[in-house]
Amino acid sequence: MRQDSSYGFQNFVVTPSQYTAGSEQVLYAPLATGVNPGFPSPVFPLSTTTNPTAVYVTPSPDIAGSVFDGHSFEIRLAAKFTTAATCSILVNMYQVTNAVLTAGTSSTLYKTLTQASPSGTGITKLVTGTSTAANTTSGTLTFTQQYTWDSVSQLLGINNAATTYQKGVVVSNTQSAATVASLNAIDLNFTPSFTFATNVPTVLTVTEFAIVRV
Repeated sequence: MRQDSSYGFQNFVVTPSQYTAGSEQVLYAPLATGVNPGFPSPVFPLSTTTNPTAVYVTPSPDIAGSVFDGHSFEIRLAAKFTTAATCSILVNMYQVTNAVLTAGTSSTLYKTLTQASPSGTGITKLVTGTSTAANTTSGTLTFTQQYTWDSVSQLLGINNAATTYQKGVVVSNTQSAATVASLNAIDLNFTPSFTFATNVPTVLTVTEFAIVRV
């Protein structure tokens, strides 16, 4: 029986100027107030041009050791976009440890996450997507994958294949990690990345980015 408990963001407006065509970059907090409700916050300070802030979803602290412990949960991403020129979109998904996120946006450890093609200690690519043409129109994309973690094994397990759609058409993806070991509850942090080939969409709104216990 499903007993959904969710935490995340809705109608998050991405700032196109923060992204460079051809570079893989994670979801960034806005550069200024008034763009997205709730920013800045103690967890998500505003980005700067030099030091962008990565936006991620994680279980709320009061439920991390209870309803998420040993229960299946999903990471859900949905977005709508508008393009004014030829554009292809590729979406990847990452798990990031608490140590990376608390290092500070100006630290070398944190910058490995927020710079192009993130990799390094505490950063695990879970899913690699496929670049898919968006043409010169508006469209939508969705990503969903189910996981399990428990406080005894401290192992993040992948329960099923990720499902990605763009404009209602299935987009193939590759599971880049089957499991992630030695994770505390505070390490259950997930962030997507986007690679926009040729051009960046003129409008990109993340309509949902959430972690959901199912």
